[in-house]
Amino acid sequence: MISSKVMEYMRPLFDIISSAKGKTIGQIKDELKIEREKMVKGASGLIVENLLGMDNNNRDEADISEIGCEIKILPLQKNRNGEIKAKEPTAIQMINYMEVAQETWETAKLRKKIALTFWVVYLAKSNGKALNQDDYVIVDYFLDHPTDVQNGIFRKDWEEIQDYIKTGRADELSCSMGTYLEPKTKGASNKDKTDAPDGHGGMISARRRAFYYKKRYTNTAIIPNLDLTIIKKND
Repeated sequence: MISSKVMEYMRPLFDIISSAKGKTIGQIKDELKIEREKMVKGASGLIVENLLGMDNNNRDEADISEIGCEIKILPLQKNRNGEIKAKEPTAIQMINYMEVAQETWETAKLRKKIALTFWVVYLAKSNGKALNQDDYVIVDYFLDHPTDVQNGIFRKDWEEIQDYIKTGRADELSCSMGTYLEPKTKGASNKDKTDAPDGHGGMISARRRAFYYKKRYTNTAIIPNLDLTIIKKND
């Protein structure tokens, strides 16, 4: 259950996104007086850092540390058949193979990253065509606190990934794994590697990967809770 303290803390952020619903990224840039040619961070950076006034960080601590809440930006696509789906998986955090091998689910850093998430959602692709960034439209927001059932699925996925890491198979991890989590490669090239256990007390090198929310999670746990009127009224 989400506490009243959390709701009170989040209310100003809810209001900001509510006021931005239906606006394009270009309109928001104009309102914030951001020179468009200097806005190079993309939609996520604009929304988090400029619109919400928060730090877009990659640290272990939560984006909103006072209440342990992460901020995630979710791009949507509206397919030609009218279906509205997540455009892509969503990054959670980098996988430190050596740390994950020593964790239990109860001590896993990942748990803090998924416990409470403020999702800000925008339309990035419509009728099969990618929109220009300035034409992305703010759709809605959702404060996500996974249920016990959902957390059980996260745990099962995490434990499968951990087993691969502990037994020296970090480089065999695949984004096809998991129901809600996937260990997706994240690096400049196949040569971007880091240390991982070899399963026998030593180390090997493995491609850098990060935990990602699979589209299956955002499609089933986030999107059904959104007000999609802004997208559907254009059908």
